[in-house]
Amino acid sequence: MMELSKQWRIQKTQSGQHENPDWMKTTHPTPPLLATVPGTVAQLLVDSPHSPLASISDLDEYDWWYFCDFDLPENRSRHHELVFDGLATLADIWLNGVLILNARNMFLQYRVDVSERLQEKNQLVICFRSLANALKEKKSRPKWKTRLVEQQNLRWFRTSLLGYISGWASSAKPIGPWKGIRLESAETVKLNDLSLQPWANQTDGHIKIAADFSCYQSQPCEIIFEINNKKHVLFSGTTQDKHIRINEKIVLPQIQTWNPHTHGNPKLYQYSLSIQFDGKEQVLQNGQLGFRDVKLNRNDHLFQLQINGQSIFARGAVWTVNDLISLTGTTDDLRLALTLARDAGMNMLRISGTMLYEQDEFYNLCDELGIMIWQDFMFSNMDYPVTDEAFHENITREVTYQLKRLSAHPCIVIYCGNNEIEQQAAMMGIPEEYWRNKWFGAELPELVHQLHENSVYVPSTPSEGTLPFYTSEGVTHYYGVGAYRRDIQDTRRADVKFASECLGFANVPEDKTIIKLLGDLDLTSNQPLWKSGVPKDNGSDWDFEDVRDHYLRELFDVDPDELKNTDIARYLLLARIASGEMMNQVFSEWRSSNSNCGGGLVWFYKDLLPGAGWGVLDSDNTPKAAYYYLKRTLQPVSLVITDEGLQGLHLHAINESPRPFTGLLEFRMLQNENVTVARAAKEISIAPHSSITIHAEELLGGFYDTAYAYRFGPPKHDVACGSLKNSAGEIICQQFHFPLKKTFPHIQAEIEAAAWWKDDGYQLSILSDRFLHAVQIKCEGFLPDNNYFHLMPGEPRLVKLKPASHASEIPQIFMRAANTREFIKILIRD
Repeated sequence: MMELSKQWRIQKTQSGQHENPDWMKTTHPTPPLLATVPGTVAQLLVDSPHSPLASISDLDEYDWWYFCDFDLPENRSRHHELVFDGLATLADIWLNGVLILNARNMFLQYRVDVSERLQEKNQLVICFRSLANALKEKKSRPKWKTRLVEQQNLRWFRTSLLGYISGWASSAKPIGPWKGIRLESAETVKLNDLSLQPWANQTDGHIKIAADFSCYQSQPCEIIFEINNKKHVLFSGTTQDKHIRINEKIVLPQIQTWNPHTHGNPKLYQYSLSIQFDGKEQVLQNGQLGFRDVKLNRNDHLFQLQINGQSIFARGAVWTVNDLISLTGTTDDLRLALTLARDAGMNMLRISGTMLYEQDEFYNLCDELGIMIWQDFMFSNMDYPVTDEAFHENITREVTYQLKRLSAHPCIVIYCGNNEIEQQAAMMGIPEEYWRNKWFGAELPELVHQLHENSVYVPSTPSEGTLPFYTSEGVTHYYGVGAYRRDIQDTRRADVKFASECLGFANVPEDKTIIKLLGDLDLTSNQPLWKSGVPKDNGSDWDFEDVRDHYLRELFDVDPDELKNTDIARYLLLARIASGEMMNQVFSEWRSSNSNCGGGLVWFYKDLLPGAGWGVLDSDNTPKAAYYYLKRTLQPVSLVITDEGLQGLHLHAINESPRPFTGLLEFRMLQNENVTVARAAKEISIAPHSSITIHAEELLGGFYDTAYAYRFGPPKHDVACGSLKNSAGEIICQQFHFPLKKTFPHIQAEIEAAAWWKDDGYQLSILSDRFLHAVQIKCEGFLPDNNYFHLMPGEPRLVKLKPASHASEIPQIFMRAANTREFIKILIRD
């Protein structure tokens, strides 16, 4: 195999200016630039900001010519194929001046037999045609028009909507060879196609293997599949036929199952597929497989995912991309982002139909980390021409290829036909019989059944109910708390069964990200630039900063606009806390014993660009405050508090792990930041995969109006705190309830804080004699494992700071709280 990743050059021409690469034989007035492959045209602009190519916004107005030279491989094999793993989007390809391929699908791998066309010296040319020009072609009208994108003709083209949704992010369009290009050569046998479908049946592992081979010589050989140190002969004989087709099932007794990390071990087994002939062994493919059983419990209108017979509360976020410009980014950045998701207690990520099918390394890492994937097919909002013969053939090839590629991954548990098509049609007043066509309702689920049988299929998200966007049936997109500015009680009224999207807030990033975008923290003077990083829905007269500021006002009883003009640092801090606090309250409701909810996925895990985007990570993988609020609420062993009004506060202790939990449940109420009004503790035991609920007043042994519902005079407490401790007395989880809307006034607190190096990072200890609201840690180049946490008086808190790749040897560590005036510098001990 020869990777064609070097010596690529690129040139821009006007759309349609040249039909073929003959023009390249003459001198061009503009010399070509070096190109990155895999990569995109937009990546060239970012890497070389002074290049003469074009502006980001009009890249698709031009034709882009990529070309490289390569020599014939030294091994004189009989068969050669050029393989293109991803071409965005309209690509014409020539080898040595001969047109060999017209590619029209960004999501499809293309293979071309070039055995008869290779020479000693070769030139490969790819012209990415102007999609903007193609979109001008007159097409039949759709049944409805979506506001998501301006160009309705995008429904005819198999490309990502990234770059075409103006309210979300950059207008950089996906153009170029965004995945790898290589020359594959074979002398005797070539693997054409392979599909692996592993699943678990109680204690046994099963693998369905479908493979297709081409043979170029007649000789004895064996095709062997090896897993768990056992070899299984799939074929033994002479390769006298031109093709060998294999359809086999393998059973592995007494295997360990793959589980989401919150509920067990994501066990994987190494496998290899090889061919043996003439005493030689050639490995054709290898990797890892996991075995799990997936079912969906729909009893009593639930939408409850079950893995290996165990009900799962699925929580996490909607994945975007590792890097918006290149569409892939680096493996290190990808691992960091996914590890942060795992560490936050997230056990599911959704890939939305507005994005793209992810790279192989993404799914490999999710397999390894125990993160489940909800995989949309790449259809969103539009009335796709699925009855058009050419379009139907195109999408059938795409889905077939993707299912065969993905079926080996245990992480993929749900496939979804599309994003918001049924919702869009219903909201536009289209008759119900047009909400779901035959492709999404019959053909696509049949393909999923054939090619990845042990998985769940959902036709559209959201779907079911009187209207597909109603919240209490099937899958919903819940923005009651969020875009629609409802109070926290709406979470219970909505009776969500599964939220595949929820909680869209313009989450404020850390100061360094704001400075990267604006140059300083002055949002007012830099408002247009600041607003460029704030998402909004097309056609709306509000954005998601308005949504966040609504909850800032509701939580803290302050005017966001006034605060922004008088104390920008405090505004930014309270804005960070506001979205985190609302996310914490919603997921506390959903994880409580009161809820029928089977899962919730926050809209956007990671920002596409620097700014106050929807993500809980910024575009550089730095966690925002909302990330830490979620991290404290989503752990497998956790505690959540719900306000039950006249029945006071309820404490829900949760143990999703496969082991019993024994520890201590404490409840404490404070007044004036340091006066304990009431305090009680109880030893508890929680069986595996279960939870218990205890009333706060039951724990306290009397009436304390813990929820401040009776309101017999002013509240007797400002803070209520529940703590779950393990048998060693260590705090596993701590949650808080505040009876009044207010900001805590600035206080003078005696704070003892110090840091020292331990193992692979700094250990930070903080102790205060007063309650500290939302303690913020800042340390350039280091990532705290906890941040924006509340600190009870007299209770020391340990925070681990791990170095990032750009960490300084001796950092400066600072801390502050929302109720202290300034950052204080923390002493680093030897």
